[in-house]
Amino acid sequence: MLRWASRAAVLLILLALSVPATILLVFAIQAQVRLGDLRPWHHLKLSEFRADRPDAPRTFADYKRLEDDLFAELRRRLLDDPSAADRARLGRYNPETIPARLAFDTPYNRSFELVPEEIRGGVLLVHGLTDSPYSMRALAELFRDQGFYVLALRLPGHGTIPAGLVDVHWRDWYAAVVLAARQVAERAGPGRPFYVGGHSTGGALTTLYSLRSLGDLSLPRPTRVILVSPAIGITKAAALTKLLSGLAFLPWFEKSRWMNVLPEYDPYKYNSFPVNAASQIHSLTLELQRTLDSQGAEGRLGAMPRVLAFQSLVDATVTTAEVVSGLLKRLPARGHELVLFDINRSEALQDLIAPPLVEDLEKVRAAPALPFRLTLIANRSPESNEVIAYTREAGTRETGQTELGLRWPRGVLSLGHVALPFPEDDPVYGLEPRPGAAPWYPLGALTVRGEAGTLVVSLGNLARLRSNPFFQVIRDRIAEVVEADQKAAVSNPRTAAPKEEPRH
Repeated sequence: MLRWASRAAVLLILLALSVPATILLVFAIQAQVRLGDLRPWHHLKLSEFRADRPDAPRTFADYKRLEDDLFAELRRRLLDDPSAADRARLGRYNPETIPARLAFDTPYNRSFELVPEEIRGGVLLVHGLTDSPYSMRALAELFRDQGFYVLALRLPGHGTIPAGLVDVHWRDWYAAVVLAARQVAERAGPGRPFYVGGHSTGGALTTLYSLRSLGDLSLPRPTRVILVSPAIGITKAAALTKLLSGLAFLPWFEKSRWMNVLPEYDPYKYNSFPVNAASQIHSLTLELQRTLDSQGAEGRLGAMPRVLAFQSLVDATVTTAEVVSGLLKRLPARGHELVLFDINRSEALQDLIAPPLVEDLEKVRAAPALPFRLTLIANRSPESNEVIAYTREAGTRETGQTELGLRWPRGVLSLGHVALPFPEDDPVYGLEPRPGAAPWYPLGALTVRGEAGTLVVSLGNLARLRSNPFFQVIRDRIAEVVEADQKAAVSNPRTAAPKEEPRH
């Protein structure tokens, strides 16, 4: 009996080991067959910021100097080297192309600052995974016009080459956020509003920073957190990414470091996607949930800076449920708010809408009184393309309506993860780019039709909406909260920022 039990245990162990080994081998083989050839920008190693190095920058000024050295190295080792540079006519790493000129001769792949004539507050804005500070440009200009000193941070591994994400760690991103937050708080000055926020991964990082500031007196505490499609939680399948690149140390399996290898024609966003990038955002979201748990157990969540979140009901990367259940419902009522963009529910399209999206909307509408303000941007009726704002104040189920003077553009079915931070007239990602605006490269306005398999990228990638026809909603709501916070700062400077709590 004992011998049989031992054999059964061995068999179970072998079976348990064989499953991940099979997944690993299958992924490595299909990556080798499915993905295109790796190019220099997929394996060059640059002198990037690493938080665990003894000589890591200790101030944002030092970080900027390191960033200057990084881009000089990139230009020398890639663009100026004919054997390494791209030859494609739209290649981001071909020095003769428009994408290359935008990528290297404009400031938006690097951390940038905007300074108003009179500083009335400060804001740190952080972009998403594979993106660059360009994705924060519209928000940055909006805050600058409201009198805010703005710092749009470039996260380590971004803005340069996709290989920068092959071995980056989320702690490198977070360390850069801390340096930048201290810079913004100092420039904002005492008694003035100090905001942090960002898109997707940037939203997760600034939320984590805000939570940690509740119990760490060395971190300047924000007065408000602005989130756009925040990566509060992602699919649990992302946990597999820690396993997938396990054979990459073997030359033939080098492609198993990558989930996608695509031409790089976008000046401000990588198209290729390494396995490690997914692994790091998964680890970051786990750390965010652990921190929420620990700060909740310590009774600190009542001091969380006020959260203003913008989210699309349909999002291929993060879900509304995670933003609501994973963050907003866990925070005590304190002026938090969610602005939710519905899909186009025009009567002609009703039968084509995926059933779960209909159910998701009904869940939102039927939700009990919530501890945060909820605004739904949705069709006036199934017969109309006009949208209005339906608002429920925290703690109530009564809904008010606000006219917006906005309507769905023809042929647009929904917003989505990448669209929210870009206005419709953005010169790169806008659906209707502003004539004469710079930098001009209208990727978001491309209308491509043809047979599947015609292009090396999917037609779906080009059809995905890249801008927000309702960006005015974001603009107006941010202007309202900024005005309110600045008035509060003037009338009572001592309460402009939350009081610090003693450490436990």
